[in-house]
Amino acid sequence: MSFLEWTFLFGSIAIAGPLLAHMLAKPRFRRLPFTMLQFLRSSQTESYSRRRLRDLLILLLRCAIIVLIALLFAQPIMYIKPKSKDMRHIYFLGLDNSTSMSYSDDSENYFKKMKDSAVNQIVSAETDAVFNICSLVSGNWTHGLSKQQALVEVKAMKIKIGSADIEAFLSGIRNSSQAANPADEVSAMLISDFTPQILKQFLNIQDPVKVDNYRHEIIASLKPINNASIVNAQTVDSATDGLIINVSVANQNQIRQKRRLAAKMETNDSVFIDLDLPPNQVKIYPIHLNPGFNTDRQLFVPVELSLSSGDGLEIDDIYYLAVRLSQKRQINILLAEANEDEMFLLDMAMRTLSGRSSDKVIKVRRITFADLSPANLDWANVLVCSSVTERLSNMTEAFSNFVEAGGRAVFFITGEPSAATLNRLWQLGILPALPKKIIHEQTFAETDPLEKDFFGVDNIAAKAILNYRIDRIPVAGFWECQQYPESKCLWQYKNGSGFIYFRQIGNGTSILVNTSADDSLGALTKSSVSVALCQYLLGEYDQIRDYSFTCNQRIVLPITDINFNPDQKNSLWIRNCDGSKKRAVLTDSFLSLLDPGSVGWLKTFTEPELYAGVNLPPDETVMNKPATEEVDNALRRVFSTDARNNIASAETFDIKKQKPVWITLAWIIIALLLVESFVANRLSR
Repeated sequence: MSFLEWTFLFGSIAIAGPLLAHMLAKPRFRRLPFTMLQFLRSSQTESYSRRRLRDLLILLLRCAIIVLIALLFAQPIMYIKPKSKDMRHIYFLGLDNSTSMSYSDDSENYFKKMKDSAVNQIVSAETDAVFNICSLVSGNWTHGLSKQQALVEVKAMKIKIGSADIEAFLSGIRNSSQAANPADEVSAMLISDFTPQILKQFLNIQDPVKVDNYRHEIIASLKPINNASIVNAQTVDSATDGLIINVSVANQNQIRQKRRLAAKMETNDSVFIDLDLPPNQVKIYPIHLNPGFNTDRQLFVPVELSLSSGDGLEIDDIYYLAVRLSQKRQINILLAEANEDEMFLLDMAMRTLSGRSSDKVIKVRRITFADLSPANLDWANVLVCSSVTERLSNMTEAFSNFVEAGGRAVFFITGEPSAATLNRLWQLGILPALPKKIIHEQTFAETDPLEKDFFGVDNIAAKAILNYRIDRIPVAGFWECQQYPESKCLWQYKNGSGFIYFRQIGNGTSILVNTSADDSLGALTKSSVSVALCQYLLGEYDQIRDYSFTCNQRIVLPITDINFNPDQKNSLWIRNCDGSKKRAVLTDSFLSLLDPGSVGWLKTFTEPELYAGVNLPPDETVMNKPATEEVDNALRRVFSTDARNNIASAETFDIKKQKPVWITLAWIIIALLLVESFVANRLSR
């Protein structure tokens, strides 16, 4: 017991008052006439004895009350040691159900070995043991299981597509072990094949997990690992009669692989290549495919690549690759200028660009604003305006229809545009940005675009622009612009002002270039960068793109070629890799999906169909056997046994519970006051 205000204990000295009063008090006898003296003496003795007993009790009660009042003001606190609880045995099991556990040798597969090992650990545990089981792929925990429940949980576990998440396993132990009692014994058990991908995760763990003891078991084959996988595929060329795809095949293990590589486009016949791959090597095999259908109607082609059977892991023998085909088509570009020869520089750049590719035909026509009519727009795929003048005011509705029908409108800005025409185009949503104030000062474009992988512009051309050092070409003037809410600023000047603005409108696009097409506001179109800049603005008309993702990546697909229904403004129905139907989010000019569900094909239900191939992470099925010492060192870094034992000992001996006792003292004082009053009145009779 201790006291918060111990100085009040000196108040108990006040008991001296009742003691002095008792000692100084003298009994007084009253004279009574009485005839019989013997009865008087007997009565006097009896009265004196009763009075002495009463005075003594009252003295003791009053002294006790004074002492208790002093104790009450001193605020006594009692420390109660908590009762020790019975020790529990708590087990945390991390079971690896990642894709690599599907590997099989001649006897049985890794996953079955892992489950058998987990069952043995559970059976050999104490009868009252409590189990917490973590699926390493999902990171999901099942807590508070008895032995029988834990056995059922392990037997029901299945392999999931994906990689093991060691951080989720350790975080679960860290959070749960902190809530365990100091007397409990906390044990961790990790059962895995400990592939290089898993061991790499241990290096990123900063804080060790405190347990009483930990164990691990390495699931590995006694024989040399036999596995080859397709780790990557990329379209490198579009020939006149098909595609050329480079396929990377890896043999990162000990057995020579003599296999057959097959490539197939939908219902077409497969193309085969015989492989002879030595151990611990990765080779690239080019394969030529013929689409065999009209590419003008189908934009995306699913290509399935596969290896013939012959190793211990089949799931990494298939690779899914979606190819967005280039369409050999004619692109009609209409250059509209306010004054004659204002578009001369861009005209020369466009014609230079038309001779660079055999997959597209570019036709350029140049007219003045006075001759511009809706009929001209019907011929054009791309409209480029040298400026925005008053003469375009009667064409704003035609521009809106042109863009919404799938056309591309590019607006350059001079020093004297028409404010009325700009506002009208802004109200119709045609302009991605509204020029507000002209700034006559020199600046330069940034080295890199803000959006390096944006659908709607030619991102390969952006790299060519950098080669021409656009950041060293001066711009004499620019406009401060108000950006439209649904538009994007793709490129900036070094002072932070926008250089190129982009907006997707239906199936069409609108672009604002914050400088002039001539040399009045700068030298961009007059420099060697003009051809690459025109190619960037025209978009990916002749570019083949591959859409291949891993199952832990965000899926992103372009949607510029889809005809949307009115109810599909923010989302789009897709068929997931596992066959389920799901809504994907539409953002700007692309479709976004976070969880593909598995590996395989992802496709839209719209016309034309969009495809994406979803594959395993390239390092997930690298089946190199881990060294026992390497695994021991990794676990020693992330688990700490001494720390928890020290903490448990300290808590066992030092932790006490505080309990104030003033309430008890108050009730005792009240009771003593009542007793003192009763004794004083009762015994005085």
